[in-house]
Parts: sequence; C-alpha cells; structure tokens
Amino acid sequence: MKQWTVLIICCNLILTAAAQGFAPAGGGEYTVLPHDEMSPAKYAEIFKNIEENEVYLKAQGLLNENYNKTAAVEFQFPLEWNDGFEGYNFYAISNYVDHNPAYPGVLTDYNCGSRTYDTDAGYNHQGIDYFLWPFDWNLTNAGAVKIVAAAPGMIVGKYDGNFDENCAFNPGSWNAVYLRHDDGSTTWYGHMKSGSLTTKNLGDMVEAGEYLGTVGSSGNSTGPHLHFEVYDADDNLIDPFAGTCNDLNAESWWTAQDEYIVPQINRLQTHVSPPTFLPCPEPAITNESNSFDPGDICYFVLYAKDLSGTDLCNLKITKADGSVWYDWEFYQPADFYLASYWYWYYTIDTDAPEGEWIWSVELDGEYYEHRFVVGQLPIDIQSTSSITSATGYYQNDMFQINVMSDKTMPVQVTILNAFGQAVNSFSTQIADGKNVIPVAANALAAGIYYIQIIDENSNTNTAISILKHE
Repeated sequence: MKQWTVLIICCNLILTAAAQGFAPAGGGEYTVLPHDEMSPAKYAEIFKNIEENEVYLKAQGLLNENYNKTAAVEFQFPLEWNDGFEGYNFYAISNYVDHNPAYPGVLTDYNCGSRTYDTDAGYNHQGIDYFLWPFDWNLTNAGAVKIVAAAPGMIVGKYDGNFDENCAFNPGSWNAVYLRHDDGSTTWYGHMKSGSLTTKNLGDMVEAGEYLGTVGSSGNSTGPHLHFEVYDADDNLIDPFAGTCNDLNAESWWTAQDEYIVPQINRLQTHVSPPTFLPCPEPAITNESNSFDPGDICYFVLYAKDLSGTDLCNLKITKADGSVWYDWEFYQPADFYLASYWYWYYTIDTDAPEGEWIWSVELDGEYYEHRFVVGQLPIDIQSTSSITSATGYYQNDMFQINVMSDKTMPVQVTILNAFGQAVNSFSTQIADGKNVIPVAANALAAGIYYIQIIDENSNTNTAISILKHE
C-alpha cells in the first residue's frame, strides 16, 4: 500500500503538556476541493445515449418495459477501499445538490445550508461530490478507492477511455457508468479513472456493492472525485438526502442516511520531514515513516473531515513501556472545515524506550491510533535479487503478502512482532511471477509486524512491515 504525507512546519516543544498548551505547529483547512460542471448540451447527449441504449435493451428483451415505481430503491454508500488498501477513511463531501435555481452564488442544499455551488453560466450542481482526502492524486494513481454500485441494477450506459487527469474546467467527456434499477430510477457514476471500469457491459446486471471502477478526474472536473447523480423513472432529478430544503423528493433514498456533518479522523500518520506538494495532477513526494531512532524528530499529523471548533480531540503519544509521553486536548481554531489537517512535532529522547509507540486521537467517542517503532528494525535485511518486490496488507484477520519473483524457489516466511520476536514461521514454494501468501493473524494483537521472506537457496532475505488494526 502506498503511503502519503502532508506539509509540516516545525517547532521545538520541550515543555510539559500543561505548561505548553500544545497549540499545533501548523495546519489548517484543505482548500483544493474539486468542482465539475456539465453543459445543457452534454446533459442532452447523455440522456439521448441512455435512451437509445434502453430502446436496444428492450428490443433484446433484457430491460423491463414496466417499472414498479412504488418499490423505491435504497442506496448504500457508493465508495470503498479497493483490495489491498485500508485505513480509517478516505473521503469527504464537498458538494450536494443545489436546490435553488437562482445563480450565481445563490445556494441551498437539502439541509438549507450552502454546501453546494452554481456557476455564472447557470449550472446548478445536480449531484453529490465525494472527494478523496487526504492525498487525492496519490490515492487516485494507486487505484486505492473503488466506486461500487449503490443498488442492484442493469448497465444502461458505460463510457471509458477519456483523459482522467483534469485539473480545470474543460469540454471533455467523462468516464462513467449508468445503472437502471427495478423502480426505473437511474444512478450516474462519473469522473472515473480511464481503464478502471468494470468488465461488464451494456445489459449486464450488477449487485449492490459490486465494483464499477476507481475514482479519477475525467471530463469537466478540477480534481479526483466521484460525482453521484440520481434520476427517478420519469427522468426527474432526485436528491437522495432527505431534508427540510429538499424540494425534489420527500423521502431519503439511503438505507441509512448519514448526518449532514460527520466529524471524523480520516488518517493519523508519523513523518520524518515535510513532503513536497506538486501542482495538479502530480502526486505529493512523501516522507512518511513508521520507524524512528532515539534522538530523531518525529512529526505527528491528523487529517480530519467535517471538524468544527467545538469538537474536542483528545491527543496522546504513548511510549513503548506504556507510559504517556504527551497527552493534551485540542480544539480546531476555526468554526468549521470540510477537510483539515493539524500537526505537531517533537524530538524523541535519546534514552527513550525502544519498541512500539502509539499516536492516538479520540473524537466523538471514536478512538483512532497509529503505531510506529522507536529503535532499530528487528530484522537484518540483505535483499534477495530473486524477489523483485514484496508488499502486504491486513484485512479480515489475515496478512496478505504479495511477492513478485523472477524464478520458482523455496522461501521461509517469518512473522516478527515490533520487538523482533518470531510469532510464526513456515516454508513455502513461490513461483516465477506474482504470488499471494495469506497468513492468519486473528491470534495476534494489534500492532506493527515485520514479514521476513528468506530465499532458502541463497539465504538472502527481504522484509516488509504490516500494521494490524484493532
């Protein structure tokens, strides 16, 4: 799994928590939020293409002529981590449907707020924009976030192959999938990454939660996001969120509608130095690390969504011996941000206990943590030339170890904890090419583990680290 960082400004804190007050060294609002726009001509083109596809599908006997409009579809969330990626969260919502037809700058979302937009040309936003946060282009390039069907349906439109690294408004077409549901409603999934779309085609059925593609920035888009748009059986625009100012439909279309504001920590991370942020669409050059020596400077960063100045964050850094290094309260020094980041940094004492440390945040009763190691890595690595790459991740109580090799050979796989103690070891055979080695991890406590893979022919090895979450 790829890793990412954010810009960090340093300051030296050596006082106690009570004396210092622990104001953040820096951070603030993330302001590069994606927008999109669709012209009336482009809308007309999409509706015409879908209509032509439906005529064809009905002629083939694949699409029902009659819809049960009273059996309203219910949506599940349309995004998930892709296979091989994990974390607390990866998105925030920048824009809802604009219910006020006036423009420009006359905004009303379903909750009577202004979390939407319009344009000087008269476009009122007609969908929901889910943007990736943090590190949108890193996540996009890695294919880390997949778009899934919000409800079962038939593919009535699919368009791929369009440029997907747009950073400004443009006349281009997007990569998208359109699904028709049993009640006759249609969902649009737009701005997908080129070449990532499902292999299923026009007329094929998909289940709720089934893969449709990954997030990109194709079409008239200023950055990576999913644009999710909904129409009923009569092609009337629907806002799936029920609220006081939703004048399109009275009922929610979600199986369980989220609150308008959901404060969450999207990511916690430790760093060795600030990253370099490059202009869109280049990914950040990152400097994250989960391994530090006594005497090193360690940066502690939290990335949040929907955070308000009244949301209490309890922050803590716990040493390997279980003692608390720093423990303080933090309120964001601003009323509200859709996406924000805040950071602190400290020099680890030269006599600090070595082993696994924990950087944690508690927000609204939810506990978030990031584990890292202080001290030397517990593995002496002499990279084998036969293993060309090794990666791994934790999912469903399993370590999934991916190994690329240029030959078939026997290997010994050893799982070590943060203190270098072997907790599991076995021999297996890997083949020339890609190999997947699953290892049960249900009996292991949460924390960092090192996977050592030894070429038994040459006695050389490679190693990776995997974080097991609670």
